[in-house]
Amino acid sequence: MTVDAAVGGPEVALVEDEHNLRELYQDVLGARGMKVVPLDSVAAAEAYLSRHAPDLLLLDVKLGDGDGLVLLDRLRKQGLRTPVIVMTAFGTVERAVQALRAGAADFLVKPFPNERLVSSVEAALEAGRRLVELELAAPTLAPDSDTGRALIGADGGLRDVAALLPRVAASDATVLVRGESGTGKELVARAIHAASPRLDGPFVSVNCAALPSSLLESELFGFERGAFTGAHSRRKGLIEAAEGGTLFLDEIGDMSLEAQARLLRVLQEREITRIGGREAVKVDLRVISATHRDLDAMASSGQFRSDLLYRLAVIPIHLPPLRERTRDIPGLIEHFLEKHARSKGLTPPRPDAETSRRALTYAWPGNVRELENFVERAVVLGHFDPESLRPPLAPRGAPGPVAAPAPAEVTAVGDGPTVQTLRDAVASAERAAVIAALQAAKGQKTTAARLLGVSYKTLFNKIHEHGIREELHIG
Repeated sequence: MTVDAAVGGPEVALVEDEHNLRELYQDVLGARGMKVVPLDSVAAAEAYLSRHAPDLLLLDVKLGDGDGLVLLDRLRKQGLRTPVIVMTAFGTVERAVQALRAGAADFLVKPFPNERLVSSVEAALEAGRRLVELELAAPTLAPDSDTGRALIGADGGLRDVAALLPRVAASDATVLVRGESGTGKELVARAIHAASPRLDGPFVSVNCAALPSSLLESELFGFERGAFTGAHSRRKGLIEAAEGGTLFLDEIGDMSLEAQARLLRVLQEREITRIGGREAVKVDLRVISATHRDLDAMASSGQFRSDLLYRLAVIPIHLPPLRERTRDIPGLIEHFLEKHARSKGLTPPRPDAETSRRALTYAWPGNVRELENFVERAVVLGHFDPESLRPPLAPRGAPGPVAAPAPAEVTAVGDGPTVQTLRDAVASAERAAVIAALQAAKGQKTTAARLLGVSYKTLFNKIHEHGIREELHIG
């Protein structure tokens, strides 16, 4: 969503050369909180879309200076990924097929009721939002999820995860997310749920390490009256509470072998038996689990059921620790600065050269969660404390912590006390990366975005942020 859209609702570019219809559609959509940008020709549409990325394009076919479908085909080839609804007074099967093949989300034949227009626009906007959420996968998969403006994920691991998500979300296969504490395993699970057909169902999160074994079983599977002391009435468990949605089992490596056996039956038979009960209860849910433990080693030693592991890890996802993707740190800092400054109504402090240097060389044992806490503390205090990023002293005779190497492109340069800050260095590196990708792709933004591992909209914003368009003469 554009900055304007964030303030005044979704931004809809309306391309219609008939004045009365243009005003009518603008009034109908504007009354529903949408920001409508009226355009009356192919030339006006191309000029506007070269500078902006609206949330939706509402496009007439027959325009005074050209054919809307020809324009759509040209825009798609240039990399436009904005949802498009095509309108025409000449509705034929051939034209509808042509529009859909060109990438239109819907095809409206004039005259159409206002309600038909609104429902079509809202459906296309929702589909667009789902796509953006999936690509940005907030905020751990792509830490700039609020704005999509930084080239984060350059170290590769998260790009691979994000690329896998569409197929994962579309299926009901079980997913096992592995990674150290603080890497954002639950956020990955929520992103999968949000992009799945189970979106309207509940997302139930259970921390298996936070509850004693006996209590975990009763919480998960529920119990019948009299099953144990204190069971005064029947109670449904969290598995039943996740009916129609997603059950997220965090730290599943801490689950007892008895509970594992019960869970295996859920995955195999899609049914549970409450503790103290005999009746099998059918359940319809998706299971996503996560762990920081080595479940393969635990299965080999008998601490974890190997048959359950196979069931859980139909789709395995690994989240790399922050120390293995240091080039993502500048963008993460920017994201968290904006997030916490906005929520607290404060002016975000800027990291100085020493803070930037230490942020890039610190090992971040708490991963993204630790980095966010560090930035939030800086927002509250009004300044960064680089001293808090000193590695802890190792016990005598023990090896010290291994610091992550700083990226070669981030350096401190300048005259006297003036240094190039981390933000300037990142901007310079971003600009160079975008130019290199565009040159390699011969100006094709879709190909360049794929080379960089970012969405088309992120690349579009970066081109204009760094003033690259005029330099490369790209269209």
